Amino acid sequence: MPLFRVRFLKRVCDATGHEALICQRWFDVQAECEAGAVDDAQGQFRQLERIPDWRLRADQVEAETLDHAQNRA
Repeated sequence: MPLFRVRFLKRVCDATGHEALICQRWFDVQAECEAGAVDDAQGQFRQLERIPDWRLRADQVEAETLDHAQNRA
């Protein structure tokens, strides 16, 4: 089963008004597909943050497949 890294990102502004995406949390999730990994990670995020909706703490979610070399490291 593939391993995915799912990151929750928040858009923040610095003192000069420039925006940056900051990673709030990330999870490594094994799932059949990317959508399943994101769904599982959203549940974990909500549980850890004790919130009903992940969007209360993050603006977007990104997922990437981790290759086998990274999994063994």
